[in-house]
Amino acid sequence: MAHAVPQPPRPGAAERPAAAVGPRRVNVRPGSRAALVAGTTSAASSPAGCGGVLTFGKIYRCSAIKNTQRDVFTVTTTADHDTLYGTFTQGSGDPVSAAVYDPAGNYLCYYSSYPGQCQLGAAGKYTVVITLSYGTGSQSYTFAADSMKTPSSCRTLGNGFFSWASAGHPGQLAQGSAGDCYIFDQPTGSVLQMWAPGGTGDVRGGILDANYQPACPVQYTTQCVLTGPAPYHVMMYEFYGNASPYTLRMARISASAGCPVLRPVSFGDPGNATGTGTLPSQSSVACHKLRTPAAGGVAVRIYDDQQVWWTVYDNAGTQVCDKYSQASSCPLSAAGDYTIVTSSQAYDSITYVIAIAALFRSAGCTTVKSFAWDQAATVLRSVSPVQTNCQQFHGTAGQRVVTYSAPVSYNGVLTTLVDGTGQALCLGYSDETGCLLPADGTYRVVSRLSQWDSNTSNDAYKTQVRTLSAPTGCPVVEPGAYDGAPAGAAGPIRCRALRISGPGVYQARAYDAQNYRKYAAVYDRTGHRICDDSGYCQFPAAGDYTMVLDGQNPSSVIDTDFAYVTSLLPARPAGCPILSQNLYPATFTSTGQFLCRQLSEPTGASIVDFQSTDAADGGRPFTQIMDSTGNTICDSSYQLWQTSCLLTGTAPYFAVLNEPEGVAPASFAARFARVDGPSSCPALDGSPVTTGAADFVACRTIPADGHGSRESFTWTLTSGTGGAYLSVFGADGTRYCGPTRTADTYTANCGLPDGPLTVYLDAASADATYQITHQSATTS
Repeated sequence: MAHAVPQPPRPGAAERPAAAVGPRRVNVRPGSRAALVAGTTSAASSPAGCGGVLTFGKIYRCSAIKNTQRDVFTVTTTADHDTLYGTFTQGSGDPVSAAVYDPAGNYLCYYSSYPGQCQLGAAGKYTVVITLSYGTGSQSYTFAADSMKTPSSCRTLGNGFFSWASAGHPGQLAQGSAGDCYIFDQPTGSVLQMWAPGGTGDVRGGILDANYQPACPVQYTTQCVLTGPAPYHVMMYEFYGNASPYTLRMARISASAGCPVLRPVSFGDPGNATGTGTLPSQSSVACHKLRTPAAGGVAVRIYDDQQVWWTVYDNAGTQVCDKYSQASSCPLSAAGDYTIVTSSQAYDSITYVIAIAALFRSAGCTTVKSFAWDQAATVLRSVSPVQTNCQQFHGTAGQRVVTYSAPVSYNGVLTTLVDGTGQALCLGYSDETGCLLPADGTYRVVSRLSQWDSNTSNDAYKTQVRTLSAPTGCPVVEPGAYDGAPAGAAGPIRCRALRISGPGVYQARAYDAQNYRKYAAVYDRTGHRICDDSGYCQFPAAGDYTMVLDGQNPSSVIDTDFAYVTSLLPARPAGCPILSQNLYPATFTSTGQFLCRQLSEPTGASIVDFQSTDAADGGRPFTQIMDSTGNTICDSSYQLWQTSCLLTGTAPYFAVLNEPEGVAPASFAARFARVDGPSSCPALDGSPVTTGAADFVACRTIPADGHGSRESFTWTLTSGTGGAYLSVFGADGTRYCGPTRTADTYTANCGLPDGPLTVYLDAASADATYQITHQSATTS
C-alpha cells in the first residue's frame, strides 16, 4: 500500500488525531539515523524489556527512558510489502517517538502518541528505535506492533456471525495493544449492516479485502459494500491506545438471515399479521424479512414511525425505498425476499409494531360507487396503529380525480392514489388539482391516520373521492345582479356549476350563514383550474364551470351539512343606479350581498367615503371604487378612509359595497364627498355646526388668506351626544390633516399648504352641535 510522505512535526509539537479514513493513521517523516541502528553511539543501553526482538502482538512496557537512552527493537517480516501496525503510548512529560528503519538503515516512518501504520519493503529484519525527542528528561511508554499480512493471531468469523440474530463478537483491547484481527469470507458485493463498536474508548477499525485494500471503515452504525476479493480482514484498535471493551457486529443486508418474516397484508385491520421490533437507543438497528408473493407496490406501516427510520432493500442489498423517498408506495420489482432495516431516532428505547400493506391487490378495499359531489363523505376508521384503508374505483384515461380527507377530531390523514399495481401516482407539487389518470383501469385511494391512540376515540376520518372531469351533483348557479340577493341560494354540497353565457370576468364567492367567506377554486369541464381562490375569474367561453370550496386543499372535507350562498356577479358593475346625492343610505338583506351605485364624479376628481363615527359591524361596509371596465381604483382599506381616492381610468365610476365578514346584514349610510376643486361649503366663521343621522358630515371652507402654514383646530361638542373627527383638504384633493382621533372635544395641530382649504367634521349619527375654531399654532 503506497503512502504519501508529509513533512513531520517539529520535535515536541502536539499532533492531532487524524480522521478515520482507513484502518490506521499513517506517521511518516524523512531522514536517516543509520548510526542509531548500527549502535555506534555512546548512548545508554536499554533496560531489560525495553528493546530486543519484537514479537508481533506483544505489548512492551518501559517504565522510564532517560536522556540520550535509546530502546532498540528488531522485527522480522516474512511477507513482502507488509504494513506494520503500531501503537505507541507515553505518559505526560517529555515527548518520546519511535522511528522505523529498513535493513539498510534507511528511515521509513515514525510512531507518535497515536496508533499508526508503516509501509515496509521486502521481507526481512527492520529496526524500531525509541528515543526522547529532546535527548533529556525521562518518560515511560508502551509499544506494540503487528503485521497486516501475517498477524500474530486472527479470529475467524463464521457465517453465523453475519446473521441478524447474532449478538456479534465481544472484544477487549488492552492498554497499548496494536489491535485485534479478524478474518471472514463473504461473497464480493455483499452489503453489510455495521454497528458502532461501542466501548469506553474510541474503538474503530477497517475491513481489508484479500489484496489488503480498504473496503469499509468500522466505526459507526452504517452500511458497507464489500468490494474486492475475499477473504476479508478486520483490524480493530483504540484510537488513543487506551484499554476498552467493544463488540464487533455486522450482519448481511443482502441475502439477510435471522430476520423475522413479514408478509404483505390486506387493507383494513391487519390483526395478527404484524411484526414487532425493539430499538434500545439512538442509532440502534433491527431488521425484518419481507416475503412477497408478487411484484407491486407496498406500504410500510410502523407504529410510532415519527421516531423510526426504515429502509427496504432487495435481496442483493440494493435500496428500493425508504421512509421519505417513497413512503407512500414502495415498488417491489419482483416476488421474493426483501429486507427492511429499521433504526431509531430517539434517545429512549422504542418497541414498535410493523405491517406491510399490499397495495398491488384489492383485498380489503371498499368500492367507490359514485363520484357525484352531492354524496355524503365516507367515514373510515382505524382500529390498529398500522392499519391502511383503501377505496377502489374504475377510472378512465384523461379523467381528473381529486381526493379530500380530514380527521373527525385532532389528527392527520395521509392519502395516496395508486394504480392497480400499487404504483403511486401524482406525487409532489403540481399547478393542477387532483390527479390526471393515465389509462383506463383500476385505481385505489390508500389512506391512513398519521397518529393513533388506543386510549381515545380519535380513530375516524372522512374522505371524498370526486372527479373534476364532467362532474355531477353540483347545483347550478347563473350570474346574478348587484343589489339583489346572491345568485346561489343557501344550500349544501361542496361544489357549484357556474353557468356562464359568454366570456368575461366574474367574481365567484361563497359565504356561510355567519357571512364568513369560504374560498373556492374554479375548474373547466376537463378539471383544469382556470382561477384560484382570489374571487375574480376570467371565463374563456360560455359553458358550465365547477366552483369547489377549498378546492386546492386535499386536507379538507366539506360535507353535505355545510350550507353557503354563492355570489356570482360580473366584475364590471352593471345595472347600478346613479347616486343622485352624495349620501347613500341602504340596507343589506342577505349574507354575501353586493350593493352598487354609480357615482357622478368625473375622471380626475378626488373622493372620500365618510361614515358616521358610531357606525359598527354591518353599519360600516367595505367599499371598492371601480371604473367602467371593472378595475378597482381604491377601497376603504386605506385611501377612501385615510387619504383620498383619485379617480383614474375610464368613467363612469362605481361604488361597490359588501359587509365585513362575520357580521349580520344591517343598515348603513355612506357619504361620498368630492374633496378637490372649488368648495361649495359655508365659510368657517365661528358659527355653530349641527350634525345628525342624515348630515353626520359637516364641511366648512377657509380662504387662501385666512390661514397660516400651521394652524390648530379645535372642535367642542356643545349639545347632543356623540364624537367627531376632523380632516382638512387642499384644493388638490390631498388630505393635509387627519383623520384625527374621535372625541367630543379635541385640538389638532396641522401643517397646511397655500390656497383655500376645506374642513370636514365627521360626527356620529345622533343629533349634535359643535363649535369649530382655528388659530395659528405655535411651533415647539
